Amino acid sequence: MRAIDTGDLERLRLWKNANRSAFFFQGEITERGQREWFEGYLARPDDFMFMVNESLGCLGFRLVKGAADVYNVMAAPQASGRGLMRSAMILLCSHILAERCPRIGCLVLKGNPALGWYEKCGYRVAREAENHLELELGSFSPCRYRRQATA
Repeated sequence: MRAIDTGDLERLRLWKNANRSAFFFQGEITERGQREWFEGYLARPDDFMFMVNESLGCLGFRLVKGAADVYNVMAAPQASGRGLMRSAMILLCSHILAERCPRIGCLVLKGNPALGWYEKCGYRVAREAENHLELELGSFSPCRYRRQATA
């Protein structure tokens, strides 16, 4: 996994637009809107977004009130069913627990077909709201990872 950069913006925009019914913002994202989101993302020091194996998917998290909120989990069609995104989620959660904070959760719209996938990754429903579920990481075995040195 690597941090996203400007070269990823169009791919991310296309993935999100293709799957917008699974996200809270369901409008069409324009190129300008994507650039504005990215500028805001770069200004937020507690917001992290990663590409998985260059172009097989993305996932991110933001630190909010002492907890990690996992968001923008998207897989490219060619990654579906291969276990790569689950491995990426395990790696991401292992990093968060070891380096950032002890609580991890996410929000998922009711009816999102990925709910079963989140459960396979160790999440469980903590609370139910009107239009979404609040998930928290429950049963989880972290993986070992090597932190890359920064220049």
